[in-house]
Amino acid sequence: MNLYRQDQKLNLKVQYYKGIPLQVIQRAYKHAKAKRFTLNGTNQNVWIPNKHLEADGTLKFGENIDYIFKRSYNQLKLSGITWDPRDGLYYLTDKKQAR
Repeated sequence: MNLYRQDQKLNLKVQYYKGIPLQVIQRAYKHAKAKRFTLNGTNQNVWIPNKHLEADGTLKFGENIDYIFKRSYNQLKLSGITWDPRDGLYYLTDKKQAR
């Protein structure tokens, strides 16, 4: 059985949330309540609940998922993204500086 075969196709294109590049990881999400996304093209990832996603893994328009990134601060830092709590914005940093 091929675990990557699915009845529905996933949106494997890079999506942006407030400047953060996200890409869904292709796997069998048969009964999962969330989907896994890579951050900034690195191996760091976050799980985003299905209530914020369309059926194909596309982020719903106008959804606020800041709480997910606040919980995963270390993954953001390792992927070269910094979050400034004063203004609530995300900034891409040089990946060499993040290490």
